[in-house]
Amino acid sequence: MAYLFLKWKGMDSGRLPSTNTKEDNEEWEGEWESMRSIGKRLDELSRLLTDRPFDEFSVLNKTLFESALTGYDRATSLKKFFQEQLFDRRNAIAHYGKIDFCKQDGEQCLSAASALIGIFHAMDRERIKRMGDDHKKARESISVGDN
Repeated sequence: MAYLFLKWKGMDSGRLPSTNTKEDNEEWEGEWESMRSIGKRLDELSRLLTDRPFDEFSVLNKTLFESALTGYDRATSLKKFFQEQLFDRRNAIAHYGKIDFCKQDGEQCLSAASALIGIFHAMDRERIKRMGDDHKKARESISVGDN
């Protein structure tokens, strides 16, 4: 998530990545770090890339992750589902030493992680498409202005 956030912040700066300053990078990293919760990060990344909150974008692209929704309660937001199934389990292991998960738990985490990566790729493609559309419109307006 951080990679995509920083990538597109750099792209939005209008400069080549090699010309971003240390201060630019620190500013964008600070923005990312200030979003403390996974839900906030999912929403902000989704808005940056798609102009939609995470749940809205995800529902529009649910074929990317339907197989990962074992145990998903449709009344729960998708970002909450991913938070609980992936990030909370990771934190239980990494920070609290919980190691009594079973094989099925691992399989569900892997499935959720794969689905989430698929959603991130779809978001990235959406942003690339939007950037291309914007570029095309800009070029058309220049050609119309030249006539």
